[in-house]
Amino acid sequence: MFSIFDRCFRSSLRNVTCCFGLNSTQNTRTCTSCHNSFPAGSRITEFDGKQYHPDCFACADCRKPITSQFYPFNNEYLCSACHEARFPRKRCGKCGSVITSAGITFAGASYHAACFLCVTCKQPISAQSKISMVDGQPCCVKCYEDKHAKRCSRCQKAIVADVEYLEFEDKYWHKECFTCSKCQKCIAEESFYQDGNLILCKDCI
Repeated sequence: MFSIFDRCFRSSLRNVTCCFGLNSTQNTRTCTSCHNSFPAGSRITEFDGKQYHPDCFACADCRKPITSQFYPFNNEYLCSACHEARFPRKRCGKCGSVITSAGITFAGASYHAACFLCVTCKQPISAQSKISMVDGQPCCVKCYEDKHAKRCSRCQKAIVADVEYLEFEDKYWHKECFTCSKCQKCIAEESFYQDGNLILCKDCI
């Protein structure tokens, strides 16, 4: 015959050991939190060399007994919900789930790599590729150039992001395409004059 008193078992609660209290003649241990002794046969929660009544092993914020995942904090402990409230983890701007591995940050928002999709073609965009923005959403270079970019009034090619361009009367030009209608000299940084549909440099007026 043997007694279960002072027999310990290990739970799955982050290296927390649960024991049954010693009998009344052997019980000299006290709870780290309330400093009261452990009644004979009662459960003891032990972590990091300290013993607690199960109800005393509680979250520092919500004060509820800890029964699942927890985090050490300033010599106390936080349950997972309170830890998340104090130290919120990045959440994906598309699916809303917590990002637990490497993600992508774009325009102040974070994304899972698998959630970082082009707003037009819905295909993943590599973090190493050029990224444009359409209505606040990421857009791959090909879709931006084919469907969203402004068009140069002279060459009709897309005016891509980070390229200098000029705007005049709701029309757009690459800087190098803004030329005099007569002599074809670039006038992007000069005074120019309008004559009907013609744009003229000062020498061709």
